[in-house]
Formats: sequence, structure tokens, C-alpha cells
Amino acid sequence: MPARLQKFLLGYSGTSLATGLQVILLPWIAVAVVGLPALHLGWVQASVLLPNLVFLLFAGALADRRDSAAVAALAALGLAVCHGGLLLYFSYRIPNLLLLLLYGACLGICTAFLQPARDNLVQRSARDRQGLTSESRVQKTVTWMMLAQYGGQAIGMLLASRFDQWGPQLLLGIQAAVLLVASVFLFTLREKSPAAPAEDKLPHALILDGLSQAWRRPELRELIALLAFNGFVHIGIFLVVLPLLAADYGRGASYYATLQLAFVTGTVAATATMLRRGQGRQPGRGILMCLLYSAALMVAISFGPTPFGLILLCACWGAVAAASAALGRAIVQLFAPAEFRSRIISIYQLALFGSAALGALAAGVLSEYAAPLTTLLWAGILSLVAFVLVAWSGALRGVEVSEGE
Repeated sequence: MPARLQKFLLGYSGTSLATGLQVILLPWIAVAVVGLPALHLGWVQASVLLPNLVFLLFAGALADRRDSAAVAALAALGLAVCHGGLLLYFSYRIPNLLLLLLYGACLGICTAFLQPARDNLVQRSARDRQGLTSESRVQKTVTWMMLAQYGGQAIGMLLASRFDQWGPQLLLGIQAAVLLVASVFLFTLREKSPAAPAEDKLPHALILDGLSQAWRRPELRELIALLAFNGFVHIGIFLVVLPLLAADYGRGASYYATLQLAFVTGTVAATATMLRRGQGRQPGRGILMCLLYSAALMVAISFGPTPFGLILLCACWGAVAAASAALGRAIVQLFAPAEFRSRIISIYQLALFGSAALGALAAGVLSEYAAPLTTLLWAGILSLVAFVLVAWSGALRGVEVSEGE
């Protein structure tokens, strides 16, 4: 494996490990330590995602105009400062709702700048020794990236499963330290020459150029629309309903961490399989099938499985989510023009995580007045409707890529 790819994967896995910790720590601090109700939990989860609505497109424009490695490294450093700040506050008192909202918003801002810059390093990391790349190399690098992401998240969730024994302070310290190391690896990927020629345009003009490029390509337009739906329905449900279900089962933070770990185990298994077998020539059809499988899984969970059954279903859900994410990211890397890639990645991320913030709020409100299982049932029905509409359109279904080197 080339040294550049190794550094990229180490930096990516480090930031993902911190994310895996955050996925468990933040909602469980809110529910178990602060004692927030479902509606307030929805706000806390949304506070991490809402900054994407404001900053992601600007972050994409910045990563196209500056070196993506430097932007990603600074964003990872900012995340380390956020976790260190909460750790310091914990030394004095228990946080409240207002502080958790501020903490979540700061995490969201830093993450918004990290995501498009970090993902834009895929093409740089996929080059061979002659500085050339191909569609198959890009697809394989995306799969490696997803494996680093899910593997890092799995390790983070394993650490977070010790919440009851170690407490939040030690875990927050681990997050900050790992992010400091990851920022160093990402910074070493910077290039001496600028990533793109300087454009004498205002930020909003650069953003509009990226939106225009994405709109002109039917496959990207349909993919982004589907990602917006997935973010609102699937991620929003996952962020709010899953911790509520874990609390209803009455098994503590370790059971919630087990559900998250089962999800990530499924993602690792699916990504390793794709790394061995490839993504195939028709990634769009694969995304459609993942949407259908997700609908079936949410309907199945809505029937109220046993605690062990819920673990198995979460693992299956993780495998489906990983396959869909890897296929979607590969399509963006292959079809987005190089000079607009970071901006289109930011649009992709905005569609997914910006809508997820709204979905988390909607799931919190719905779960406040209805059972979480009912929320899952409606999400599954809506996913079936979305599958029919996207399959009927056909733009994403017809995407084909070459498999040659």
C-alpha cells in the first residue's frame, strides 16, 4: 500500500474513531447524565447536524480554493479543542442542556469543514507511482476509506461501551488525543502547489457554480435528492429512536453501545466484502436495492424484536448503510469535475446531514407523542415509496462505470 494512502487512512480512521466515541457519548450524556427527555435529545442531536446547513457549502468552496489536507487537519484540531473544552467543564460540574447544545454546535461547525476537505483527498490518495489514477482505483480507494471509517468507528464504540466503568471524562480525553494525532497525518498530505487555481469570485458565486455543476448531471442530481431523503428519514430516525429504544429496554449505556457496535460491525463486514469483490459496474442499482432493504429492516424493527433480535437487525442495517454510502461516494468521486469536487462533495454531505438534522427534530417530536416503534413503521413505509419513485425515474439506475485498471 502506498505511503500516501496509508497516511490518508490513518488520518481518516483517527477522525472516525473520535466520531464513534461521539455517537455514544453525546446522546448518553444527554439521556443518562443530564436526564433530558426525548424532545430535548432531538435538539441536542440536531445541534451537531444543523451547522451543516450553514457551513458545508462554504467549506466545500474553501477546500476547492485551498489545500484540502490543510483544511482537514485544522478542522480535526478544532474538534480536539471542542472535546477538551467539555472535558474541562466536566472537572467543575455536570453540563446542562444549553452547554450540550453549544458543544454540539461547535462539533457540527468543525465537522462541516472536515468532511468535504477530507473526502477530497481520495483522488490524491488513489494515484499510482506515476501520478495516474483510474475509475477502478478510485472505487477501491473509496472502499478502503469506508473500511477505515467504519473500523475506526467500531473501535470508538468499543471504548464508549466502557462508559459506565470509565466515565465521560476519560473518554473525552481519548477523543481529543486521537484527533490531535489524526490532524498530523492529514497535514502531511498537503501539496506544495495549490489545489486549484485561485478564482476571483465571492464565496457565494463559487457555491452557485458547484450547485450548477451538480444540477447539470442527472445522476448526481438524483443521488443528492435520494441522500436528502435518507438523511431525513434514516439518519434522523437512527439518531433519536435508537437511544430511546435502548433506554426502553432498560439495559444501560452498554446495551446502547452494543447496538451501535452491531451497526458498525455490519458496516465493516459489508465494506470488507466490497473491497474483495469490488463495487460492480452498476452502483446506482446497488443504491436502489439498499433503499429497499432499509425499508424492510425498519418495518421489521417496528414490530418490537427481542433485545438480541434488535442487535441482529442493527447489524443488517449497518451492512446496508455501508454499501449504500460506499456506492454513493464513488459515484460522486467519479462524476464530479475535479475543479468542483469539494463543492459537490459538500452538497452531497449537506443533503445527507442537513436533512438528518431536520429528521432528528421530526423524530424527536413524533417520538414524544407516539411510540418509537410507530416512528420506525412510518419511516419504512416512506422508504418503500421513495424506492418506487427513484426506480421509475431511472437516472441513477442507469449509471455504469468501467472495471478496468
